[in-house]
Amino acid sequence: MSKSKKRILIIDHDPVETENIESILNKSGYLAYRVEDSQKALDSIYNDPPDLIIADSDMHPGGDVFCQRLKGDTTYSQLPIILLIPSVLSGNRIDWNSTPADDYITKPVNPDELLFRISFSISRSERELDANPLTRLPGNNPITKEIQKRIDSSKKFALAYIDLDNFKAYNDKYGFIRGDEALRVTARIVTNAVRELNQPGTFTGHIGGDDFVLIVPLKYIEGVCQRIIKHFDAIITSFYDEEDRVKGYIDSADRTGKKRKIPVMTVSIAVVTNEKRKISHVGEASAIAADLKKHCKSLKGSNYVMDRRGGGKP
Repeated sequence: MSKSKKRILIIDHDPVETENIESILNKSGYLAYRVEDSQKALDSIYNDPPDLIIADSDMHPGGDVFCQRLKGDTTYSQLPIILLIPSVLSGNRIDWNSTPADDYITKPVNPDELLFRISFSISRSERELDANPLTRLPGNNPITKEIQKRIDSSKKFALAYIDLDNFKAYNDKYGFIRGDEALRVTARIVTNAVRELNQPGTFTGHIGGDDFVLIVPLKYIEGVCQRIIKHFDAIITSFYDEEDRVKGYIDSADRTGKKRKIPVMTVSIAVVTNEKRKISHVGEASAIAADLKKHCKSLKGSNYVMDRRGGGKP
């Protein structure tokens, strides 16, 4: 496991203990950062999820609610949580069936034990769970399982496949570092649009590259698509150099080597629903989405297309 890129979020109101942990981790090759309370922690996680969370078992306000909410979130439940507990307690006195955490360590922390438990928790998480390494969103396996679960439930749902238009040309010109940052920002836009619903049973995933998915109750999908498009279009031009921003395109070559003017990136969203048709399996949903996405990409600018008669961007 490469530690150099592993990010550890520390939630603790005790500045002395927090600074000690932060120092140990940063000296050991991790990128550790801290927040003082659970609400700031949630904001940080939804905007840029870490690889692991260290949380004080006595954090206030809302420590228990924080852990329960995170573990109950189908998008971020895979993030490992290590609890910091007082030395007077021990692991066998914790009811792990009702405690929404993965491991614990006693205070004051022992550096060797801290590093061991972090390494073990991250390695276990990576073995057991399929998260996209760039965005930390659930990857292909959990996406497939989540979609099939919704299909099997027979409840009305909306499944959106989100794709960036002209991303390859951008990546070719500006390089993968800037391309990765554009993907991370897209992930934040998508997850925040879903998070703002504050509804149970929502889901966001990252298939790979510039492809994302989300699942929300049917009645919310158009509002979510509109918010994604609004925020994406508002920010994406800032990823281009001024010269290309002014022109509104970049010069690039197509597969035949012919020079082309590639417009600024836009977003296409294909929305599959079981509102007017029965969907039996994930492959069927993907095939429907592929046809919708093809149509969506033929439209100018950022758009979403609904899987229903008269659907499309209003």
